[in-house]
Amino acid sequence: MSEMTAGMTRKLFLEVCMGIEGLCADLYHCYSKMYEDVPEAADLWKKTALEEENHQKQFALAFRLMKEAEFEVPKESLKRAYVIHHKLMNLIVHVKSNKPDLLSAVSKAVEMEEKLADLHVHTALNFKEESMQKLFKSLSEADHDHVSDLERFRTILYLPHSEMEG
Repeated sequence: MSEMTAGMTRKLFLEVCMGIEGLCADLYHCYSKMYEDVPEAADLWKKTALEEENHQKQFALAFRLMKEAEFEVPKESLKRAYVIHHKLMNLIVHVKSNKPDLLSAVSKAVEMEEKLADLHVHTALNFKEESMQKLFKSLSEADHDHVSDLERFRTILYLPHSEMEG
């Protein structure tokens, strides 16, 4: 791949990743409003949305530092990022016109966060610059934390109603 093509691929990848994090934040803010009658859910969605906004800022920083950092983005990672971006856009459109039940929303979010963690960890392997590698590894760890928080909440939702109130 020519240096110009490689540079364009890196730029596109970081732009798509910024978009993905922004879409995740939008989705979680939307869920926070949808489920405001369930304080535990609204708080979890809000917290996760704010963390996604922070991830978006980290990608913006990586984008600004792109010229100083050596890294490669395999075409497969760029394709994977585009697929995730596209699916997220479709999910948001669907959710806004068809409010899912809370359990479905949490389950879909777990699935999405697992895909993001996978994308971030595979990308981290391609950075020659240690600070950029650490950034992507920390994003992957944060995605795993989101999965854990959401799975914990999903488990609570599965409990019989009387146990939740007790």
